[in-house]
Amino acid sequence: MLPAKGEGAAAIIGRVTSGQETTAQRTAAAEEAARSGCLVVEHESPGVIDLGGATALDLLQRMSTNDVIGLEVASRRGTVLTTAIGRTVDVVDVLRRPSEIRLLTSPNRAATVREWLGRHIFFQDDVQFGDVGGPFTFLGLYGPAAAREIGRIAGRLPGDEGAFVEGSDWLAWPTSRPVPGYRLLAGPQTAERARSLWAEAHPAEESARSAFEAIRIAHGFPVFGREIDDEVIPLEVGLAHLVSFTKGCYIGQEVIARMDSRGRTARRLAGVRLARLEQPPQDLLVAGQAVGRLTSAVDSPRLGPIGLALVRTASLESLPAEALLASGGRAVLQELPFGDQPD
Repeated sequence: MLPAKGEGAAAIIGRVTSGQETTAQRTAAAEEAARSGCLVVEHESPGVIDLGGATALDLLQRMSTNDVIGLEVASRRGTVLTTAIGRTVDVVDVLRRPSEIRLLTSPNRAATVREWLGRHIFFQDDVQFGDVGGPFTFLGLYGPAAAREIGRIAGRLPGDEGAFVEGSDWLAWPTSRPVPGYRLLAGPQTAERARSLWAEAHPAEESARSAFEAIRIAHGFPVFGREIDDEVIPLEVGLAHLVSFTKGCYIGQEVIARMDSRGRTARRLAGVRLARLEQPPQDLLVAGQAVGRLTSAVDSPRLGPIGLALVRTASLESLPAEALLASGGRAVLQELPFGDQPD
């Protein structure tokens, strides 16, 4: 059964366990569910901001990397808010609702995003911040059975990744990252319904979260607070799909466009195979010199100890490359995504 909000939750749909499995076996089963069934994970809830007014989309258009100006009702688009020097304020989802724009920020970033946008509202703008109810429960459903399971809540599915559907206290949309599935942002009533629907699911909170982390890292999927922070430029951490190179001006465009025209970033994400599970963040050393930092690490059931690292591009010209961690642990840098089997 999914625990109450605040406890964290996850479930493996359609699976029965003897109760005698080890943690590693449960994590392996959870990871397999994302391949052959449905893995349900409660993620940390995003920040939620509503923007009303005639020029709300105009504000987001000049403040972020993607083209959102023609976004239709019931459509969704990811974009990145950047500073004048191209650094990341946050990665957000823009959802066009009938009467306002709903922004989903990274967890615990709503106040920062609201303050950042508020500083750039001009006197001629028609933009208002609206109140958003809560609390929300944020579920990810991954695997071939995810559509069936989200359908039990939504009753209908959005047509493609750029769309969403909503009910009285929920929003749902498909995702392809890090693997195909659906996301559900649920208010208290729908969250309770989800708990009821999946009450018989095998409870495996920690193992399912570990399995999702292994999937995320293996696919090179960055998250705010780990790979993404206010020092990185979106192109450095694999967010080029959220950048339009044909739209009009936005804050930070010059830096990002120059980096794109050169075809080279100062840093980029790399995979890391670890000799043992390590605690991030910590420096990565090649030939005694710090070349980057380990940002995430997990003990993957399929791949063993792996991680993500933000590394100077010059140090990634010949891969795989041996490195050391500040802790003394051995590591091998490699391209992303990871293959299916450990070396």
